[in-house]
Amino acid sequence: MPTRPPGFTSADIVQKLKSELSRDDFERRFPHFWVIRHLDEDERPPSTFNTVAWDTKPVERGGKVPGNVLLSARLRGDPAHYGLHPVIKQAKVWSDQILVGRALNNDIIFRHESVSKLHAYFKQRRNDAWLLYDAKSANGTTVNGTKIPAGEGMEVQSGSIVVFGHLPVEVITSGDLYDAL
Repeated sequence: MPTRPPGFTSADIVQKLKSELSRDDFERRFPHFWVIRHLDEDERPPSTFNTVAWDTKPVERGGKVPGNVLLSARLRGDPAHYGLHPVIKQAKVWSDQILVGRALNNDIIFRHESVSKLHAYFKQRRNDAWLLYDAKSANGTTVNGTKIPAGEGMEVQSGSIVVFGHLPVEVITSGDLYDAL
């Protein structure tokens, strides 16, 4: 099995934590957003669940997201097929931004060919709203099918579908993650 990037958590591990904690305790322990992504076959352990087939076509260049991309709805069926990335600061650079990209010095690392070395970043407003900015990436970033304009941030909320290059992910709160598991 390949080495997983720092900060990556397998959904089946978080599912075990859920069985030990109440929803309130889970939210207190993880007071941040999560990014959920479907793992490629070579990234996941052998499954112990019955799997459901779904369309794995890459997202089109126009930023259109397949209708079946809502990952939190599929999480319970086979958590080993999904990776979770906490939206927290892990790298020591740019302390007010949570960096997303292919390079290992980012806070959230996606080793995907369509993701730039520094692809995008999350930034929290004073009112606790989260904005996502594209970092002049080669393949762009969309939120719910809308491309992020250069220099502007777009608000993300729980359930937002974000596409980094051609990699679709879902942003979700800890409470919604708990419910999905």
